[in-house]
Amino acid sequence: MDLDPNSGLVPLHRHPLGFIEAFCHLGAPLERLLEGTGLSAPMFEMQEVMISYRQFQRLLYNGIHLCQRPGLGLAVGMHFDWSYWGPVGYVVHCSPSLKHAGEAFRRYLVTAQPLFAEHAAQPNAYLDADGRIVEPIDYMTGSDDDPLMRDFIREWRLAITLRIWDQCGNKSVADPSLHVRLGFPEPADRRPYEILPCDSLTFGCQEYAISAHMDYVFQRFRPFRKRAFEKLIRECERELTHRVEAVTFTERVFWHVRAYFRPDLDLNAVARQMRLTPRSLTRRLACESASFRKILYEVRMEIASHQLRHSSLDVDEVAALAGFSCGSSLRRAVKGWAGMTVSEMRNQEGLGSGGNLT
Repeated sequence: MDLDPNSGLVPLHRHPLGFIEAFCHLGAPLERLLEGTGLSAPMFEMQEVMISYRQFQRLLYNGIHLCQRPGLGLAVGMHFDWSYWGPVGYVVHCSPSLKHAGEAFRRYLVTAQPLFAEHAAQPNAYLDADGRIVEPIDYMTGSDDDPLMRDFIREWRLAITLRIWDQCGNKSVADPSLHVRLGFPEPADRRPYEILPCDSLTFGCQEYAISAHMDYVFQRFRPFRKRAFEKLIRECERELTHRVEAVTFTERVFWHVRAYFRPDLDLNAVARQMRLTPRSLTRRLACESASFRKILYEVRMEIASHQLRHSSLDVDEVAALAGFSCGSSLRRAVKGWAGMTVSEMRNQEGLGSGGNLT
């Protein structure tokens, strides 16, 4: 999905204001922070002010250069208040499990920050051989041409994601430890990373990732907050509906399927979850030259290709996880979708040599 950098899709009172508060907290003068953005302090009190991606990126650029310091993104991420996420931010206080919190953030992130929503919604977590859920955090940011911006966003997302995992995971399980792997050499000064809520931090790895035991992720807790969570989700749904002018219906369905994917997910289930009839959902997709079948297939292939490249699951296990009937069906789908065999796909990431992986 291509985003117009001049379109006004970013709510000022959500992430932009959160970054302004954090940068000012770290010493940035407000007047200099707002230079070239077209923003002014009186706008902070206005209702429903929308700014463009270009304005938002200029704001970030100003803050990064005014507050230059090692680990700036980490400091901003740890200071960033959940209220600047809108209703979905309060999920951290009442979600019944980390799995539920992750689903909510993937589905409703667009209401707080459309700029990152597409990549954040992608199904990138996988289960490793030790029974740990691994979530890569080196997502595309759209700012790879600016190393400072790229590193800042990566650090910010690391801090935010770790805070979600720390606050929403079940710490009563046998192994509640959180581990982080970072894909760059250990810095001379580790102090900026000491603020992160994790049990271990390993540098020089092949990927940026957070991991925790699957029980920590999936086992429910907070039984007395069930009604609060359900009420919050209804509020998030209403807000998502109000954002329809900024997001096509096809994109809404696509992000929903990504966020709530399970192997047996079908049209009836998605229509029910989105409070539509299957016929209405199908008709609205057709008006945008899309179909549920194509959306579901693309999400299945994203999940399958990610698991094949990054996990040690065998082909039949990946097929079951992604909703294919068998390993042979997945092999044919990979060949048609990616133009390569399963073995070739796994060899791209060095996973093709294991005897049980092909």
